[in-house]
Amino acid sequence: MSEEEKNEEMILRKQPTRYGWIDFSINLVFSIIMITSFVIFIFIEKPEDTTVLATVIVITILPILIFGNRTLKELLYKRDYISIKDRMILFRSTPLFFTGLRVKKGEFPIHEVRRYGMIKIPRKFSLDLWKYKTKAMIVFSLRDGRDFLIGEYIDNEDLVEICLTIKNIYPKASFRTNLSKEYPDLAEKEKEIAAKTKKKGKDLKKEPEGTIYRKK
Repeated sequence: MSEEEKNEEMILRKQPTRYGWIDFSINLVFSIIMITSFVIFIFIEKPEDTTVLATVIVITILPILIFGNRTLKELLYKRDYISIKDRMILFRSTPLFFTGLRVKKGEFPIHEVRRYGMIKIPRKFSLDLWKYKTKAMIVFSLRDGRDFLIGEYIDNEDLVEICLTIKNIYPKASFRTNLSKEYPDLAEKEKEIAAKTKKKGKDLKKEPEGTIYRKK
């Protein structure tokens, strides 16, 4: 396949943007504290009592795993993306601490989407989100019952463009959002995106509902 053909398949691709540093800094500080305490108690103090040693390992290793894992994920958030390529939605999404622990990665056909939309991320457990009060992510509900919540590190404006592109490509899916008041210019932006995706939308409407698309 030529480079030109590859580019024609890619309809949209959005990358993440760091919108806050407070949560990351806290995770990094806790990771350093836990690693330091582990080194001091195990390699410097060298406790002889096995009970003390086991206790130190339990109270030290667990926080290291939690905060170290969290810090590593936030260092690698730049690998995230949401793409609409041909008739597929592809994604890699790093969750916030309170929206999940595992990095989400996968793909699914657009015509398997039943409902989707932008939802506001709760800001109860994030100091960063007290500043970014309307930070959103996208939720997809598929016909087979699966749900995906993705895009925590992607800008709201990019999430809007993704949703409106899907709406124009596959209007059968129900688009819902609780952020309409935050974007009074949605109608104007929708017209702009509709012009770009008109041809793709016509092609996709020919696909029978519920059919799983496989690349040949």
